[in-house]
Amino acid sequence: MKPTLRHPMRRGQSMVEYVTISAALLGVAGIGWPFLVDLLNALNRYFSSLYYVIQSPLP
Repeated sequence: MKPTLRHPMRRGQSMVEYVTISAALLGVAGIGWPFLVDLLNALNRYFSSLYYVIQSPLP
């Protein structure tokens, strides 16, 4: 039984694909970060106004 040799080119291709996908995901996360901050601020303002309405006395 002969030992099988691994092709170093296949490992390199896998690493290039992994790095490309990781860079794309991090790039999208970096671009979307300001939008996420604005979204969380809007959610906080919404809940604050909701609690203000709940705690206000009814006429």
